[in-house]
Amino acid sequence: MASGQDPARGRKNALITIAILVVIGILAIGATFYVEHYLEDTKSQEVAERDDRNADKIDDAKKPFDWKLNEFLEEDEPGNAWIIDRKLTPAEQKELKSLGATTNADRKAVWKFVKRLGGWRSGRAADAYKLQLTSEKIKPVAITQMSARAVNCKSDAIKTYLTLGDGGLENWDDVHFNLTTDGAPAATRAWKEKFDETGMLMGMDDIPYQKVVSLGGTQSPGFLSMTPMLHQAPDALCEWTLSLKYNINSGKDQTVTITKDEAGLPLRATGRPGEKSDNWQGINGTWTPNSF
Repeated sequence: MASGQDPARGRKNALITIAILVVIGILAIGATFYVEHYLEDTKSQEVAERDDRNADKIDDAKKPFDWKLNEFLEEDEPGNAWIIDRKLTPAEQKELKSLGATTNADRKAVWKFVKRLGGWRSGRAADAYKLQLTSEKIKPVAITQMSARAVNCKSDAIKTYLTLGDGGLENWDDVHFNLTTDGAPAATRAWKEKFDETGMLMGMDDIPYQKVVSLGGTQSPGFLSMTPMLHQAPDALCEWTLSLKYNINSGKDQTVTITKDEAGLPLRATGRPGEKSDNWQGINGTWTPNSF
């Protein structure tokens, strides 16, 4: 027999070589697959992080919140008590006496008359404002504190007061401020129902307002009704400002101050009419001078 390699051993070595090549191929394919997916995941993560950064930049560029502050009563609601900051002329007194004081149409006519003379509605709901707060931010925004103060006060500003004598339109506001003419900050107050031991409603307690108004994200609150009260200043007229302390994403507290309503008019608070004002009352359907 001629010398040379054993055919069986040669076939075995060939099979081993093929097996090694197959394993190497499989490992190469697996490594390629792993690297491709690793790179893809890394790229996806980088894209996600970039998108998050861009979203944060867009969100950070948005205003913390938007507000609308308007008189509580709609423009066409006449109210039932009115104030004018000057005396009526004899001709205007005659015109007032010609107006009725019974029906809603009479009230609308009086409101039209008062508005023409630069006057405004007064009493309970007519003194209140409604504040609507909204935010387009994704991050949560929290209004943590509200306060108000009277500014630019004028004493003896109420010269003429007209009333139908039924106390004004009822309104239990969400928050109210006991303003003073010295401009001191007034804390936010609220009403709480007071019951006796039988569960009967006995009245309302005046308590601190401590709620947090949540904005941003999925929050979509309605509006708050608020009343600036100036009870200790008869015949006075003040403007007032509303300050809102807030934070974004539980960050540093910041403050925004509102000085005008949505129409650009100064916010107004009036004291109750006193002895120095001319007081007219609608009695038995007619307007007559009346003293308190």
